[in-house]
Amino acid sequence: MSAIEQETPVTWESDYAQRVNPELMTGLLHKAVPVLEWTNWKVTKVERGYCESVLPLSVPTTNQHGTHQAALISLSADYTGGMALTTLLTGVPLTGIHRGHPNDSASLWLASMDVKYENPSTSNLRGVCRIDAKTAERIKSRYFGGRVVLVTLNVEFFSEDNERVAVAEMKYFAQATKQLLRDREDGQRSSLSKLNLKKSARIISGLRARGRQDQGQWICRDDGVKIRLDGGHDMFAAGTHGILQAERLNKVLPQLQSFVVARTRNADDVVRSMPEIEQLVMLGAGLDMRPLRLTNELRGATIFEIDLPEMLTERQHVIQRMESQIGGAHQAPERHQIAADFLKCDVGSKLRDHFAFSQTATTLVIYEGCSMYFEHEQNVRLLSSVMRSLKNPESRLWMDCVTPAVIDANTGDPNIQAFVEQMEMIGEKFIYGPSDVGSFLNECGVVLDVEVTAGAVLGDNDPTLAEYRFVTARRDSVDVS
Repeated sequence: MSAIEQETPVTWESDYAQRVNPELMTGLLHKAVPVLEWTNWKVTKVERGYCESVLPLSVPTTNQHGTHQAALISLSADYTGGMALTTLLTGVPLTGIHRGHPNDSASLWLASMDVKYENPSTSNLRGVCRIDAKTAERIKSRYFGGRVVLVTLNVEFFSEDNERVAVAEMKYFAQATKQLLRDREDGQRSSLSKLNLKKSARIISGLRARGRQDQGQWICRDDGVKIRLDGGHDMFAAGTHGILQAERLNKVLPQLQSFVVARTRNADDVVRSMPEIEQLVMLGAGLDMRPLRLTNELRGATIFEIDLPEMLTERQHVIQRMESQIGGAHQAPERHQIAADFLKCDVGSKLRDHFAFSQTATTLVIYEGCSMYFEHEQNVRLLSSVMRSLKNPESRLWMDCVTPAVIDANTGDPNIQAFVEQMEMIGEKFIYGPSDVGSFLNECGVVLDVEVTAGAVLGDNDPTLAEYRFVTARRDSVDVS
């Protein structure tokens, strides 16, 4: 494991003020873990290797006997001990709590717990976790040395009369997030990386579903089997987890749902504008159910779903489960999956080598929700490779992209600044947006046909939506040889 290096040393005074002071951490934890806000749990004191908290005695926190609910004492123990450990990771943002890129953040969670309840809790409950000097040094040495931290900490709870109410042994896991995201030695993606891939795809499906309130229509085949005609696919693909995450995100990032609704509507309209379409290539298919939603528009077309192998496995699992539980799409188009890592593979070559792909067929390539996460050269290499594979002059590329203003938040508009900060907070920092879309597309071997903003699609004047664009392009020249 490589050591965790920091560009500049961070003093405790600076770290306290900017990362771990009680008021700041209480607010951040309330946003990240709503039950803490609901119970009015608070961090009250923080020092290096030390945290105090308070769990109020109130109607929401008590049981039928008027004493603290045991599970909430355990919850308090979890975050009190976790905060004490956090104070030792000087200058390191916590993934999901602080603003910061995953490459610079730490992942921390509870591995196991053992709580002993000694007395009924009948007053505001003070939680205390103090990490001894030897354990603290071991934690810092292991984390900043690039190793896994697995440590057991004691958290004690006291009444207002200083009577001990409970004591908890809490075992925590901590490691640099970038190390958890690294591929395994056998080349397989890490468990956290796989989880994040699936979570992101479910969230997008959840945001799509929130923007489509229809519940679908059904027909009944002659054999009595019910078949879904339209709608509902995104809701199913999102699942309970995706819908929940979309709801949470919508509270702090309402523009994100508008982004997804606008791009879905615009890309669907482009599909509808090509009645002669013979092939649809989905770059980064994720859990996009467009082939099942637009069965009429894509009737007779061949679909190529391209994504990472782990994502395609999840996609196929979701579709099979959907078909078994709510019925298959009526006259669904022929679908083929192509596993590819956009950073490592020649995607155009993989397409050309596929037995079902025709270079001369009228093809629409949809590159959705990806460009802003890749560097300029990576985008150009991918799109050039794919678009060179298309020989029909009626073939088109549709893609979404952001402006540079969303990358560096230099417009001075507080709405855009807030959006950028919230995206960084959830670990979804955008890294690329072309300043000149036409020139960028020319580098990819295509010519701009249409460019429109998300705001124009939705008829919304939110300035943030003006920085999100959808473009349709065609080949600059077609070699039919």
